[in-house]
Amino acid sequence: MTRPDRIFSTDSPKAIKAEAFGYLNAIHYMAPHDRGGVGNLCSHASPVCIDLCLGHYSGQAAMVHDQERDDNPTRKSRRDKAQRFMRDRANYLRDMVRAIDCLIPRAARLGKKLCVRLNGSTDVAYEGIRFAIVRNAKGKALAVTLGGPDAKNIFEHYPAVQFVDYTKNPRRFARALPLNYHLTFSRSEINEAAAIDLLGRGVNVAVVFAGKAKPAEWNGYTVIDGDTHDLRHLDPRAYAANGMFRGFVVGLSPKGIKAKKDTRGFIVRDAVALSLAA
Repeated sequence: MTRPDRIFSTDSPKAIKAEAFGYLNAIHYMAPHDRGGVGNLCSHASPVCIDLCLGHYSGQAAMVHDQERDDNPTRKSRRDKAQRFMRDRANYLRDMVRAIDCLIPRAARLGKKLCVRLNGSTDVAYEGIRFAIVRNAKGKALAVTLGGPDAKNIFEHYPAVQFVDYTKNPRRFARALPLNYHLTFSRSEINEAAAIDLLGRGVNVAVVFAGKAKPAEWNGYTVIDGDTHDLRHLDPRAYAANGMFRGFVVGLSPKGIKAKKDTRGFIVRDAVALSLAA
């Protein structure tokens, strides 16, 4: 069993930024893509996204001598969680439920709202995972059962909690998402057409720009600074112009040494100069 206080991270630089905005930000990290050895947890990841993944090449996961060969406790923990999620999902979800149950009163004690990001380094469609929670008389989660007539997704189990995520799967926007789940599409070197299409449908899209400066616009859409915090539900929402919805571009800086040096198209370069020239 994974200890509830080990399921989510609340002390990463991203999570800490949320405090200034009145939130306790809890982020769930598992081994990205197929690094857990139990299948692909990032179904729409591009080749460069996989090669630069911040879940493996930034933060504590990157604190190794050899980025490609070495291991450390953070990388091992994320592999272990990915393996439990895939092989023992009901019990892993029980531990996740217990963790959220602990985070809710913790946020209240701190005088903050709770915001949970389930995919800190993966791209799992949690809206499609439905389960029931068995609780004792005191409300403690004893077990989780997958499926069944009383099954709900995690967002439905916690309607008062705000959830946020990024995704590279455009199909996730084809169906209505829970009201307490804010999903941002993430551009890569191979899905720019889908990103622009979704912007035209009012979906906010994250784009990684080289350097710290962000352009004013990208492909005609307004760019906002996404590095201020990771609370994407606080970003401006789509607005109507000339009878069409327009989303916002969430401008991000590259994270990790590999990403900052990459020139294969995942990082958008020269966008600031082009924006100023226009």
